[in-house]
Amino acid sequence: MKQVKSDGVEIVFEDTGHGEPALVLIHPAFSNRSHFAPVVANLAERHRVITLDLRGHGESGVPRDGFRIADFAQDVIAVCRGARVERAVLCGHSMGGAIALTAAAADPRLAAGVALLDAAILFPEPLRRQMLDTLVPALEGPQWLEALRGFWARMFGPFDPPDLRTRLMEELAAVPPHIPAPMMRDIFSRDYSDEVAAARCPLLYVHARIPADVERLKQLRPDAIVASVAGSGHFVVLVVPEQVSAMLDRFLAILPLAVPA
Repeated sequence: MKQVKSDGVEIVFEDTGHGEPALVLIHPAFSNRSHFAPVVANLAERHRVITLDLRGHGESGVPRDGFRIADFAQDVIAVCRGARVERAVLCGHSMGGAIALTAAAADPRLAAGVALLDAAILFPEPLRRQMLDTLVPALEGPQWLEALRGFWARMFGPFDPPDLRTRLMEELAAVPPHIPAPMMRDIFSRDYSDEVAAARCPLLYVHARIPADVERLKQLRPDAIVASVAGSGHFVVLVVPEQVSAMLDRFLAILPLAVPA
């Protein structure tokens, strides 16, 4: 375990394996780096793999504010600089996908590629507005945990293990109560279409349950590699890690041949 400072906040990360570009794994909201454990051991046999706890998550520091996607992107960049990573494939799951795109935009020289695992981007406009008008106000109230669990319950698929559902719902109780509302407000403040179109590196999108507009993604980035997992809800790394590992392994293998449009 290693540490760096990002805008004065202590960020914890792990660095294993060897090779360039490094694979930087960015966890979802209300999660931590341990959620990537099912794929790290496999991928680290062939690649350098870095996992981190974003601010307010896991073992990293918990500031009073600063929970925008841009703040999390700075955490990722700070870890890469602290680990002396010059080129990386930024791989984000859920909210982590928006963070990966934002980090790639903030430091284009760093991003050798972006991999999005059921990323929370390109939501249909009515749904995005609904989240801002209903979910965020509920998260600001005294019943915020119930609202958060209700939102999380939509993420599970019919074939997900019941014990995993129980574990992830219980983990939400450890979330600092001042984090969810501002974080979710910022996540849903835009659809990240500009970041998708502007990324000057190869792009992989692995779809599962998030209602992302995949057809729009293909219009914005005709060169994007779009795939789907089988038999999993939103938490693909924990339910079907073998599928995720294989897709990331292949993406890294073909990266030198992938030319962004």
